[in-house]
Amino acid sequence: MKERWATLLLATGALAVFYALFFPKPQSQPVIASRPLSTDRDSAGYWALWQWLGEEHIPRMSLRLQYGHLSRLLSRATGNVLLVTMPQRAAADEDEVTALDRWVAQGNTVLIVAALEDEPTWAMVNLDPLMTDRLQRMTGLRFSARSGTKAALRVLDTGTIDARPLGAFPLLANIRHITALTHVSQSWRASTVDARLPLELAARSDNGDPILWLERQGAGQIILSAVASPFSNAGVPHDDNAPLLANIIAWSRGAGGTVVFDDAHQGLTAYYDAKAFFADPRLHATLGWIVLLWLAFVLGSQPLRVRRREWQPLDETVYVEASARYLAAVVRPGDAAQRLIEDFLDWLRARLRLDPDDSGHAAGAVWQWLEGQAAVPAEDRRELQACYASACAGEQPNLTRLQNLLAQLRETLS
Repeated sequence: MKERWATLLLATGALAVFYALFFPKPQSQPVIASRPLSTDRDSAGYWALWQWLGEEHIPRMSLRLQYGHLSRLLSRATGNVLLVTMPQRAAADEDEVTALDRWVAQGNTVLIVAALEDEPTWAMVNLDPLMTDRLQRMTGLRFSARSGTKAALRVLDTGTIDARPLGAFPLLANIRHITALTHVSQSWRASTVDARLPLELAARSDNGDPILWLERQGAGQIILSAVASPFSNAGVPHDDNAPLLANIIAWSRGAGGTVVFDDAHQGLTAYYDAKAFFADPRLHATLGWIVLLWLAFVLGSQPLRVRRREWQPLDETVYVEASARYLAAVVRPGDAAQRLIEDFLDWLRARLRLDPDDSGHAAGAVWQWLEGQAAVPAEDRRELQACYASACAGEQPNLTRLQNLLAQLRETLS
């Protein structure tokens, strides 16, 4: 029993060291009840928008691949609308942004809703320190905090951010108030950094900071919102958020165009993501149960190997058998037979007290003595003499029969 416990402890320790050194660990993150996904029915999701598009018979699609696959997945090359939410859980790299630029320039629209002025709960987890740099790369707008550090400008706010149109634009027809739900509010300053001049469409009612822009790019356009919550399940029923979204889709979507939800960069992917796979706590829990059950099976039902003694003496018959196998492999049968018979004759000479120096005379005396023994059958004596003659002539006699015959004669003459 002690051996089983020792084996269990050592195996568990080895597995723990291997897991700690070589296996990726899941990151400890707060559990977020809702994310900006087309499949999410909670407050931050886009399920309401997804359902509304279906009821209006507007083509819709959940994008679960990189931006470079848009042209292949969509039925029409132009007139499509892509809804991108930032910060992204899996940020797009430079190649994806370049592919998105080409797709927009062909005659498509990308609607970017970025959690800048508002910061919902999911955005506090999708921390992307380069989000403003990505927005600058995509829109030509640089966002910087008005004063102090970003953390110092955060104000706890469980209310709303109100915005009003800055003029009469087709996108803002019949729009008077745009409302963003927020838990944390902060102030940003936007400035242009290149030749692109985005058009300011709406601004905050409290401080006049713009939060909605329109920018042309080739044959398409980019619409940027500095608040991310107006089109979510919780935000779309407020004020004119739903009419604003309807205006954007009606104005930017072409005939037969599709409204695409960027679910891939919020964690809902259709491709293999090794980082997400190894970070999934379910994988680690599964491996833990497999190892636990394996240890229970091996240590509980399998017999452990018996510990051998350091010194294990061998039986004498092992040495005899090994010597016999060696001699049988290297000694010719004729020589072996001759030696067996000569040993038998020497044994008889010793019993008869004959002179061993006169071997030739002694051998003849032994054979004569055997002829006079009534206990020795004549056929056995003749068989032994014939076997001896054939062995001396180099022939191969039957060693098994010879051994049995000699053993029988020794027993008879003893």
